[in-house]
Amino acid sequence: MRFWIALAIACLVPATTVAVGEKEASLSVGAGLAVAVQVDARPGVQGEFRLLRGLSDAWALRLGLQAAVLPASQGHKTGTLLSQAAGVTWAFDVVNWVPFLDLGVVVADVRGGGYQASQRLGSQAGLGVDYLVSRHTFLSFLGRVDYFPLRLAGAHEPQATLLTFVLHLARTF
Repeated sequence: MRFWIALAIACLVPATTVAVGEKEASLSVGAGLAVAVQVDARPGVQGEFRLLRGLSDAWALRLGLQAAVLPASQGHKTGTLLSQAAGVTWAFDVVNWVPFLDLGVVVADVRGGGYQASQRLGSQAGLGVDYLVSRHTFLSFLGRVDYFPLRLAGAHEPQATLLTFVLHLARTF
């Protein structure tokens, strides 16, 4: 309960900074909900790391590593989806709240949970908002769609889609 009270107070305290400025970098760790959409929707959890490198006050390069775990279904093992992504992030600074657009290319390894093992290539598109807690610390909420239409190797499964909603804690350096 104290955490939520402290978080609510922090949201009211103004900070004068940008999430990732030119030539700055940030590393964040996040966790949240992942929903695999193929034949049926199956919710699971996802954890991820994200590294941003500022090109300007608005643009940043992004590298990401994501791991999703999806529940077992009808006699199948728990499913996993491991992916690596690279892309760009565009942010619009508005006092403490910084909305952003996140676009990227992703390679994924899909296994278990009723899915036949395959490696897939796809894209990511997301919208989010950073809340600046201090000069070097911020929280990010990101909603993203990962779409994997191209099979690189493995089974001929229908295209996989993953919806994620992730809360990140980030530190700039």
